[in-house]
Amino acid sequence: MENILIILIAIAGTTTAYFISIYLNKGPTMGAAVTTLLSGIVFSYMDSELGLTLAVVATTGAYAGMISKKKAPRIWEMIIIGFIVGTISILATSTYVGVGGKLGTIAAISCLSWIGMKKAFNIEIVKETDDAKKKGSLKKGIQSY
Repeated sequence: MENILIILIAIAGTTTAYFISIYLNKGPTMGAAVTTLLSGIVFSYMDSELGLTLAVVATTGAYAGMISKKKAPRIWEMIIIGFIVGTISILATSTYVGVGGKLGTIAAISCLSWIGMKKAFNIEIVKETDDAKKKGSLKKGIQSY
């Protein structure tokens, strides 16, 4: 049950930071900062060990949420990246405890893993053109990203 919660919090951290950064147009630093601050405040009231773990996982997810819109143009991609963040966080719980750079490394590995999967499995991201928005026709306006 704890592992499921860790994965859900990682997904929430990535999507929240990405949403603030891209959709609210506040930038990646502000997105990660707000997400990290809120997770630190909220999870500090939980059980000490679990709360600390969840705050760290949300922070890791927030770092992954700093990815460029060019590399992950859709919010559903952040859900996948968040799942990867959560999974790696669970696997790396006891690895290099106290060594700096662990959270950023996990975030970078998660983002690069998704980008690699998109290339390896030839996953195309489509984008609606301005003509299609004006005409309301998706079929005519879809092009490869």
